[in-house]
Amino acid sequence: MRSKCLAWRRSRVGWLIVLLVLSEAQGGVGVADEPQAPLFEHQVLPILRAHCFKCHGLEGRKAGLDLRTVALMLRGGEHGAVLVKGDSAKSLLFQKTSTRAMPPGDEKKLSDAQIQAIKGWIKAGAVTSARDGPVTEAEAPRVAEQDRQFWAFCKPTRPGLLQVRHVERMRTGVDTFVLTKLEAKGLNFLPDAERLTLMRRAYFDLIGLPPSPEEVDAYLADEAPNAYERLIDRLLASPHFGERWGRHWLDVAGYADTLGSDNDAGIIRMAEGKWQYRDYVVRSFNSDKSFDRFLTEQLAGDELVDWRSAEKFTPETLDLLVATGFLRNAPDTTTEPELNTAVTRYQVLNDTIQIVTSSLLGLTVQCARCHSHKYDPIPQLDYYRLTAIFTPALNPQDWQPPPERALPDVSPAEKGAIDQHNAEIERQVAELTRQPAELRRPYETKLAAAKLDAIPEPIRADTKAAIETPADKRTEIQKYLASKFEASLKLKPEEVTAALSEADKAVATKIEQQVATLNSQKRSFGRIQALADVGPPLPTYLLRRGDYEMPGLVVDPGFLSVLCATNPPLPSGERDRGEGLESNVDRPLLATPPTAPTSRRRLEFAHWLTKPDTPAAGLVARVMVNRIWHHLFGQGIVTTLDNFGKNGARPTHPELLDWLAVDLMESGWRVKPFIKLIMTSTVYRQASASHLSPPGKGAGGEGSPVHAQPDSVTVDPDNTLLWRQRLRRLESEVIRDSILATSGKLDQTIGGPPIPIEARPDGMVVVADKGLPSPTSPYRRSLYLLARRNYQPTILSVFDQPVLATNCPLRTYSAVSLQSLTMLNDAFVLEQAGHFAHRVAAVAGPATDQRIELAFRIALARRSTAPEYQWGSDLLQRQTDRYLKQKPPGLSSEQAADKALANLCQMLLNTNEFLYVE
Repeated sequence: MRSKCLAWRRSRVGWLIVLLVLSEAQGGVGVADEPQAPLFEHQVLPILRAHCFKCHGLEGRKAGLDLRTVALMLRGGEHGAVLVKGDSAKSLLFQKTSTRAMPPGDEKKLSDAQIQAIKGWIKAGAVTSARDGPVTEAEAPRVAEQDRQFWAFCKPTRPGLLQVRHVERMRTGVDTFVLTKLEAKGLNFLPDAERLTLMRRAYFDLIGLPPSPEEVDAYLADEAPNAYERLIDRLLASPHFGERWGRHWLDVAGYADTLGSDNDAGIIRMAEGKWQYRDYVVRSFNSDKSFDRFLTEQLAGDELVDWRSAEKFTPETLDLLVATGFLRNAPDTTTEPELNTAVTRYQVLNDTIQIVTSSLLGLTVQCARCHSHKYDPIPQLDYYRLTAIFTPALNPQDWQPPPERALPDVSPAEKGAIDQHNAEIERQVAELTRQPAELRRPYETKLAAAKLDAIPEPIRADTKAAIETPADKRTEIQKYLASKFEASLKLKPEEVTAALSEADKAVATKIEQQVATLNSQKRSFGRIQALADVGPPLPTYLLRRGDYEMPGLVVDPGFLSVLCATNPPLPSGERDRGEGLESNVDRPLLATPPTAPTSRRRLEFAHWLTKPDTPAAGLVARVMVNRIWHHLFGQGIVTTLDNFGKNGARPTHPELLDWLAVDLMESGWRVKPFIKLIMTSTVYRQASASHLSPPGKGAGGEGSPVHAQPDSVTVDPDNTLLWRQRLRRLESEVIRDSILATSGKLDQTIGGPPIPIEARPDGMVVVADKGLPSPTSPYRRSLYLLARRNYQPTILSVFDQPVLATNCPLRTYSAVSLQSLTMLNDAFVLEQAGHFAHRVAAVAGPATDQRIELAFRIALARRSTAPEYQWGSDLLQRQTDRYLKQKPPGLSSEQAADKALANLCQMLLNTNEFLYVE
């Protein structure tokens, strides 16, 4: 043991000798390294952040001074530079802090140690780790060519159609790509769904409402070979198509009618006129506006027209401004002064970037805010290049809270004329209203004197003085007198009116009528939630670690490098605005003259996103067709709708995705023909269950039971290959709307301000019962109910209505007991079941068999089977007897039968067949 210890000590001494020799070779033993100069980021920045940034940072730049970086201090403010490197005595920063002149007033002053730290830093040369100026080409991160080869970043090309064995199952090019993969596994499509099943599927997918019995009869009576195609055309032409598909877009846009985060159930801060953006979206889908135009209007509608100098807004001009409400969807809490901070402003800007990139590009670009993206080739510099596109309108250094961003829905010239017109009316009204006051003054004096005379003479003068003395300056005696007599001496307007002579009353009445006439002539205008540049673009900085208090280099606006053909070169100084927008897709955006009314940055961004034959447009098209596919099949070809990056899912049918993307672009980005292409395919028309039988004679079935291939479930249990259509639960809004349609109460009015909702003390959120525009307002489609971020109507939230922190690229669906309990006990459901029963009774009369048949046809778009008819008959008889036996008695046989019918109708609303689409 002793020998081991000695050996260890000898080896340790040997290593020490080696280290000593190496140390001497590097400059000798015991010679300390020269002390490093103090660094701004370590020694000084924490002091300034704690004491100075409130007035001289992003949130406030008093005297034009920003102290967040050395470069900004050298640039200075109204009094020039505040920093002279190496000379603290000449540095205004040291002068003001060392004399305790700053921070001002009662603000906490710097300690002696902090002042000495600033002095030492300046004396050492005011060293900083940050470099001033724009990013240089050497500093700009490069995207490797290998990264551009990832499937989502490649320009899509139309693949050729492949040969398949089961040619008879092909209807469109869509079927080729799906059938190829199925046949490779020995599988085939399921047979087509039955006509009524397919009809109901099409109705819910295209307009979000069930077909009526009359519509079912008309469809079944149409025996033409193209009856289904004509049905699709009718539904695509329906004004309710825009409501259905507009709702899908509003999810990814993060639409809400409220301002801020909406964290208090009882407080609703309305975004004035925001509903016009919702109606714009509905109109756009109804008119089949091309998606590239739809995208461009939402990103830069204000830059497509010179609205500032327009004499009058045309409907088209107003639409373009309303469209930019897309960029006002991020929750913005800066309405509250205490929340109008740099942190909140940047959060609004960052949320806007997230909404834009997730909805249009399907990328998690927000992950590059603090550092380069961990998975995708998105450098942090690219994030701030994108940010610079939006900072002319959403600049944290020149911020406008939401109320100031609300634009009048008339042109500036019209607003000026309206303001001038109303000012003249107000002048005339003010002149008129002075006349009644002069007319009443003698009566007021006389009545006041009479009231005062009623006070006993010994205390009259003291009482008058007590009342005329301000309440906080009265003596104890005056307080007593005022409490006793002030109320009786107070003159009421109606007393003066009653005292007027008949002639004076006539004069007063005439003046009131003149005032009312003038006020009725006032003109008004509404407001819209639009976005426009607020002034010349200010510098955009690359924020180190995403911290606004650590601005780095100046960043020019630009695009995602990975979607450009080459790494974008840095600006060359002089840039010609005369060059066309579309020649610019692989370069940073062009500079903007200071006098330009708009930077055009967002417009260039929109052109870059949609320029034909580019990777960017290809990605936009892939994302859009994938969303459409998801809404028609319940799952996208890429299941991660908002993540097409390396950490997202891979496409199950990549060739099909590219074929669809190219088809959308080559067909002019038109959505309606694209949807029809998919819905007329065999893959869409398939049955959704592996074992189905027709629902009974007369139900509209077309033949033998539908059976899947024996091994399809084993080979593809998750239906990834699409050997069947998916069974899908209806969305929350469609469930509510279908209940209303079934009850016959649905108000199908399109557009307009949102219908108010309210949170009750019991925790339920319901449609308000007061202040509604019309008696049928509670029965409007769910799209038109007030859209809140966190407090949706209970009937919707139970069925997974999304909570909008920012936006909702992908809804989730659940099947929980609370949904069943709601359908059994919710007051809204019970009320609508009663209306449903009245609708059935009014048409079917008292006959049980006709009541059952009509109830099934209205709720499920089919006739009942024999077992279902027997169940319904037994239920009606059992419930009728039960109501007749209730104590105390009081129901007639007819009333008991009607209540039993309401029970039957409610049970049909509770069926899976009502809540799901096959």
